[in-house]
Amino acid sequence: MRLVERQFSEFLRQPNEVVAELDDHDVLLRRRNAPDLRLTQADREEERTEAFSAAVRLLRNLAVHDAGATGDAIVEVFAWSRFLPRRDRGLFAVELTETLVASADIDNLAPLAQLLREWRATAEIHADPRLARRLRASIDAAGAPVAVPVG
Repeated sequence: MRLVERQFSEFLRQPNEVVAELDDHDVLLRRRNAPDLRLTQADREEERTEAFSAAVRLLRNLAVHDAGATGDAIVEVFAWSRFLPRRDRGLFAVELTETLVASADIDNLAPLAQLLREWRATAEIHADPRLARRLRASIDAAGAPVAVPVG
């Protein structure tokens, strides 16, 4: 589906013309000093949601029945995951599939986006051995030791 960009002010001046474009494509409304808005027809969004849920269920079934293939696919899609230690790649695959399913169930992709940001940052640390060493080193500080987080 093609996405056409319009200025928000154009939408305010000529709403009927902009809305008429929705028959053929979605419209991205660009705004100054504010996040852009996306106009789409409700049935088109419902189709996207249904397709996303189907793809998630397919990936989840693949993960359950062939974890090796899922791990290979994840490394191909998220090339940065190659920098994760092998054990962490497995954890990433599990968390990714679980978060995909949960995000689809609540129709909210924010938890998925957060998970990807966090794992990518972890991969970036492992990609730089000096940085990884520095972050693993003990910190000399006053006070009680901080407990290791539990999953």
